[in-house]
Amino acid sequence: MALKVLVVDDDPAIVEVVEEVLIEEGFDVQHAHDGREALLKIKHQCPDVVLSDVKMPALDGLALTNVLRESGDYTPVVLMSAVYSDIDLPQVRFLPKPFEVDHLISVVKRAAAVGSASRPHA
Repeated sequence: MALKVLVVDDDPAIVEVVEEVLIEEGFDVQHAHDGREALLKIKHQCPDVVLSDVKMPALDGLALTNVLRESGDYTPVVLMSAVYSDIDLPQVRFLPKPFEVDHLISVVKRAAAVGSASRPHA
């Protein structure tokens, strides 16, 4: 079964490139244009990883992560940014923009692996 990744970014060009790369790698990819839309999709689609831009309108990536954690949702999050050089949040990976395709894939796979290892087994 393909790992599900939710890509959250307000820049359609970034969404398109990231989706294309991840789909070629075998991921099941959905997208949202801001944190509010992402929260709805997370609730209904239960992604294995959320890959989110930091700076977005409505609800940014940091706020999205905080809302998830405060609600008890520990879906692995990877935050991307061209503005910030690093983000130090527990259980959150950081991906600086621009990024190399191989690095993107590696970070998403590592986040998914950590997430699946920490989830309760049925």
